[in-house]
Amino acid sequence: MKLLDNDLEENEIIVLFESFDNSRDGNINYDEFIRAVKGPMNQFRRSLIEKVFKKLDRDNSGKIDINDLKNYYNTSQHPDVKSGKKTEEEVLDEFLETFDTHHNVISNNHKSRSIDFLELLE
Repeated sequence: MKLLDNDLEENEIIVLFESFDNSRDGNINYDEFIRAVKGPMNQFRRSLIEKVFKKLDRDNSGKIDINDLKNYYNTSQHPDVKSGKKTEEEVLDEFLETFDTHHNVISNNHKSRSIDFLELLE
């Protein structure tokens, strides 16, 4: 903040920093920064995500896993699958992992090979 040559006082910079550092670890990572800048999700977008979750969760388990995704996400044309570098299941795992990675910032979960509604919402 000092490099930006702003007019903020030291205590104001601390308050600003703390408002971004949700994990309270003394660092602001990318997800924390984006979350603070974008603000809360509006109800319209939340309702769309609820509809998507209900549609993807075909077995009504409360989680979306690889078996649920196979019905909607065709990985056979993925470049890594076509080249033989990865299997279709590996590509599906990577897709699910993107939700785990972002959700881990607020929940400290480990990789689960499935996502719940809060992870999709995130």
